[in-house]
Amino acid sequence: MASRSRVGSARRTAALARLLVLLGGSAGACATPSDARVIADTLGAEPANVRRVRVQARKELVENSGLARSVAQPGIIFTINDSGNEPLLFALDTTGADRGVWRIRGARNTDWESVSVGPCGAPGRAGPNECVYIGDTGDNDAARRDRTIYRVVEPKAEAAGFDGSLEAQPLVYRYADGAHDVEAMYVAPNGSVFLITKRQLRGSNRERRPALVFEVPASAWRSASTPVVAALVDSLSIVPGSAPRRMITDAALSHDGRRLAVRTYTQIFVFATDSATGRVVRDVAPGVCNLAPLGRSQGEGVTWYGDRDRLIVSSEGRNSPMIAVDCPMPSRPR
Repeated sequence: MASRSRVGSARRTAALARLLVLLGGSAGACATPSDARVIADTLGAEPANVRRVRVQARKELVENSGLARSVAQPGIIFTINDSGNEPLLFALDTTGADRGVWRIRGARNTDWESVSVGPCGAPGRAGPNECVYIGDTGDNDAARRDRTIYRVVEPKAEAAGFDGSLEAQPLVYRYADGAHDVEAMYVAPNGSVFLITKRQLRGSNRERRPALVFEVPASAWRSASTPVVAALVDSLSIVPGSAPRRMITDAALSHDGRRLAVRTYTQIFVFATDSATGRVVRDVAPGVCNLAPLGRSQGEGVTWYGDRDRLIVSSEGRNSPMIAVDCPMPSRPR
């Protein structure tokens, strides 16, 4: 019988091979032995207890660009289409069944890339408890000065085939340091919206920079002046471009606000977070999960499954399944 270390090494080698295949064409051909060692060292553990969920969604759901789990309605997940599609919000349950579609009035899908569920405003403010936030945050060429976040009161999940509509509340914003491409957004318990940059950035010394984190405070929704400015508040230990397909495509905060899952095309990084502010606890190393063995090259969405340390991921493409996985969690200091 092979030793555990040899089996583990074989699995890592196989995962690396699969990842390089996913790169395709010249990207894979250009990978050097040094690149391979870096990739192998940073892939993380393979996901456990993998379960594929067939999505029985409406024909209008063609790109499943983000996932957001409802807090008030256990087992309900909201999703959206990517750019150029109709401004629709879809509800599914964890069996993959259709639970309704809503047209978002007063919204335009220029480049919808992110969706999150969070409080409708700051704590203690009168009004509905939960909202769905839809981020028209994509900007592949980092050329758009202003972007828009829409929020709607979270709708009640319905039976398959239901069509409804919701009125959007838009918030136009811009970044303090110029345009950024963002596909990852999450809403903290205090109502702040956080946005995480997707692509490789370089500093003045030409070295790669960590992913940047910008914040739009809950008070911005009451601002009389627009656009509001998303302030740079943090960076993550993920460096886009430091390994093939390491670009950030989604993020999701756990129900208790203590863990943040940040997805790239081939990995999930799970950070410890402050349960009040949603900010990452910097002195706790993240858990890292290698999604390459799942074989989903266009991995876009991530959210939490139930109240356990379990995640659901999605990929773009009509009828692409959701996949439930167990991944390593960060170890909190005692």
